[in-house]
Amino acid sequence: MSILTRSVAAIGLAGLACGAGAQNIATDLRVDLTFDQTYYWINAVGTATITASWNGVPGSHFSSFHADLIASTSAIQVLEVAPIAWNNPALGFTGSPAWISGGNIFGLEASQWWLIPPFLADNPILVTTFTFVVLESFHTLSYSVQPAADAPSPFWVAGPVFSDPWVDFGVDAFFSETVGFVPAPGALALLGLGGLAATRRRR
Repeated sequence: MSILTRSVAAIGLAGLACGAGAQNIATDLRVDLTFDQTYYWINAVGTATITASWNGVPGSHFSSFHADLIASTSAIQVLEVAPIAWNNPALGFTGSPAWISGGNIFGLEASQWWLIPPFLADNPILVTTFTFVVLESFHTLSYSVQPAADAPSPFWVAGPVFSDPWVDFGVDAFFSETVGFVPAPGALALLGLGGLAATRRRR
């Protein structure tokens, strides 16, 4: 979808919502990225999960995720990103990333809206999961987000209670766990033996 098409669609949706005579209601949104372990061996495959939750405004739902996910280290390779299941292709998005570069996921975009059913109103809602492989030890991993290309903000909440099609939030609504990478058990043993031998030599 071009920038112009998106803009026209947004203006049209805003007009429909304003015509409903509703009013804006502030809500707090939190998007969390968690990992399936607290540390990983080298060559291990891990899974990250992204969920979104917000304080309960009746009739609202998580409507859009338009973000780049930026890894804090180059010591991983993302293997696969699960498509965002609640994405509505009628809104012009695929629910899958545009591309992956190392541990970074670019252009992960999905959208749903209450005037174009179906939509999923789960709260919290599963955004996506992705798998990665650890390439190097002695690193830590966490993620930050930035808006995807042409997206004014990475997250939106929508619903019939709003006079705008979205109430948008900045990246400070995103929280990521941090995990560590450690050598395989055999390598740890070798490191321990090496340290012991060095201590004996010093004596």
